[in-house]
Amino acid sequence: MNRGELYTYIQNKNHGVFDSKENNGVKVSMSYIPGILMRDNADSTLLGKYLYFRLIYQINDKDMLSAVDQSSYSVLVNRLSFKLGDYIIVRCDGKDEEIADFQFSPMYGATNNTEVVIALDRDKLKDEKELTIKLRDIGLGLPEYDFTFKREALERLDDLTVELEKLD
Repeated sequence: MNRGELYTYIQNKNHGVFDSKENNGVKVSMSYIPGILMRDNADSTLLGKYLYFRLIYQINDKDMLSAVDQSSYSVLVNRLSFKLGDYIIVRCDGKDEEIADFQFSPMYGATNNTEVVIALDRDKLKDEKELTIKLRDIGLGLPEYDFTFKREALERLDDLTVELEKLD
């Protein structure tokens, strides 16, 4: 499997590593990112410590920040840059866990989405068969969304990336 095939696999909802919700033209999606795809962006010693997820916002298929008015823009950038941890909870086996970290890199309209990478502490979730990432509204008038992922699907994707790692 090459990188292109891997991205196609991830975007297929049937594989259980991607989910999206839409409300009034605002699309919010979440997908699992195998550590191999984070290797270029992170200290390799940390890759095994975290589970990475990509959170994407779009308004009418465009970058969310390019589509909001000026008064909302600065509030949203502040929340995505510094306060996103206040809007996300990970639920496992009836317990709530905080995210370990997140990174927002504004692209200023260069892409068609607003993206944040979220890191979850793998050790806190190691015995869980399923995890739900609960996302509260950051100021777009959206309902609370639940993105549920089965550990089996995440591990299957990690197994598929082993061959990719050998090719790089």
